[in-house]
Amino acid sequence: MAFSDVFPEPLREALEKVTKIPTYGERGAGRLVYNLLKLSPSERREVVEALLRAAEVLKPCSECYLLTEGDLCRICADPKRNRRFLCVVEESQDAYAVERLERYRGVYHVLQGRIAPLEGVSPQDLTIDRLLERVDRYRAREVIVATNPNAEGEATANYLIKLLKERFPKLKVSRISYGLQFGSVLEFVDEVSLEKSFENRK
Repeated sequence: MAFSDVFPEPLREALEKVTKIPTYGERGAGRLVYNLLKLSPSERREVVEALLRAAEVLKPCSECYLLTEGDLCRICADPKRNRRFLCVVEESQDAYAVERLERYRGVYHVLQGRIAPLEGVSPQDLTIDRLLERVDRYRAREVIVATNPNAEGEATANYLIKLLKERFPKLKVSRISYGLQFGSVLEFVDEVSLEKSFENRK
């Protein structure tokens, strides 16, 4: 994306770099950069240093793909979590949204995306093979499919549910309920709605 030459070079470069972040177009990049520049120089530095540190140290958990500092995330490393219950989400931020409810005591599996043919994302691009391996290894009792309630999330959920039922006929596979507005994103859903959706899974 090209920004006007009338922009100062550092500003134009910052805007162009931010548009490389998925879902950030010209407007989103503008909001982020301009609001960052409204902060005091020391506050800007703190934000940038925190982002740089996160970019350097965070990586997918070797077990569930949740972003973490070490090899295993704190959830997978917790012996009190019930590994026979797996909640499947698209991204790490979705798992953290569920965690805020403080009701779920199973573990997670992060797909690292969702099926989106128009964007060139197929099932093979996600961590589905690893999910199947974990279901088998843990002898899972239930897999909760908590992909986002939008077109891509529904397509991903339908694919997973069919695959899991074919591979593990006795496995309980549930989907978070449709109490969430279609087109919403778990990360931004209020906790009451998310909790009801989770409790009323089908």
